[in-house]
Amino acid sequence: MSTAGPLTTHRPERVAVVIPAKNEAERIGPTIEAARRIAGVDLVVVVDDGSTDATSAIAMGRDALVVRHKTNRGKAAAMATGAQMVAIREDADRADGGASFSEELHAEPRVPGHTGPLPVIDASEPVPRALLFLDADMGESALAAQPLVDAVLEEGVDMAIALLPPQDGAAGMGIVVRTARRGILRATGWEATQPLSGTRCITRETWEACQPLAPGWGVETSLTIDALTAGFWVKEIPADLHHRATGKDLRGQLHRAAQLRDVVRALARTRHLAAEPPSSPSPEPVPEDEVQKAPLPAGDDDHDEAKVWTVVPEPSADAAAETAERRRATLADLPVDGEFSDAETRALGDVDIDELDTQLRDLGVDGGFAPDDIVYLASIDLPTLAERLRTAPVEGAFTAQNAVIIASHLDSGEPEIPAQLALPLSPEEYTSLVVHAAVEAENS
Repeated sequence: MSTAGPLTTHRPERVAVVIPAKNEAERIGPTIEAARRIAGVDLVVVVDDGSTDATSAIAMGRDALVVRHKTNRGKAAAMATGAQMVAIREDADRADGGASFSEELHAEPRVPGHTGPLPVIDASEPVPRALLFLDADMGESALAAQPLVDAVLEEGVDMAIALLPPQDGAAGMGIVVRTARRGILRATGWEATQPLSGTRCITRETWEACQPLAPGWGVETSLTIDALTAGFWVKEIPADLHHRATGKDLRGQLHRAAQLRDVVRALARTRHLAAEPPSSPSPEPVPEDEVQKAPLPAGDDDHDEAKVWTVVPEPSADAAAETAERRRATLADLPVDGEFSDAETRALGDVDIDELDTQLRDLGVDGGFAPDDIVYLASIDLPTLAERLRTAPVEGAFTAQNAVIIASHLDSGEPEIPAQLALPLSPEEYTSLVVHAAVEAENS
């Protein structure tokens, strides 16, 4: 476990279970029933992430609070939606006076023109529920998450991570786990035993400190890194939980490749944010009328007294801010989604923005890049990357995120494509295979 202690003054007293689910009609019912029996749990939220079966209907039949994504948006998005629904429910409960509301004790008197008494909303802020994230396919074994809840509610742990026993049928090669473990260790100094364990109990303070989440399967890696670097107490706790394991067939290999892609993306995101920026851009020239001249010190026989020093004044704070704003406006013309921070603006200080803009657009990707990804790509051989994307056996356009991931493995060459895969590949399949091949080569 990490050595940090709990940062909260008041500990949560209740827990909300959040269950991301996609096409889990066969297993979601028993999972919900087991989750309800965990001491401390008083709310179960199921996020149906684009299911095509009866997952939502079964969950509603078990009295879970259900919210549905029309299309599959990935695990991180489902977790975020679940946490948001818990917050909405808590706000609604406060507005209604809460579960302990009594008309005689907690309501304004009846007045003419009103249909009934209005609840008196308690001005004090209750401690939000902790969040317990469970996999939808755990079934009856979900009850074994009790030690995680106890650690958060009673021991003061901020993020409790389940250590699962060996899973029947699991056939992973450990590449994804080793990559995530090494990345967390480099970023925080803490070595996780099961860095990809998604069963976690988290205080809301910790959850909020870890926003925004890394996308897809990289969410667990980013949660661990963000919580530890923010000073929260993270602890791994044995729990006898069981879920459907990923096999070693082609589908399983592609699933692990997608996991690996997202973990690498999450680690790259952390590296970008922590990287030291290159040297600052050269200062703007000082106008002639602002150059101050002064005589040389008296008694200096080695200099002509007619000569003068040239003293260049330090730019004022307003001038520096104006220069940064002009630079930021220029960067906004790049294919970027979001605004550049001061550190990212400085990092691009010596870059030819017009040339960078042309090279980024020549990649032909869908969507804009994140600002920190543009900082990273500025150091990449973009013409070579563009050629790699153009010649890939892929149907459809790569996304900006795909391009960044392939760029990070540009020296690895073309991946070996399994014979079972029909060409052309999708951009996601090709990107996953690139990452999988690169990490396998590193491990060998």
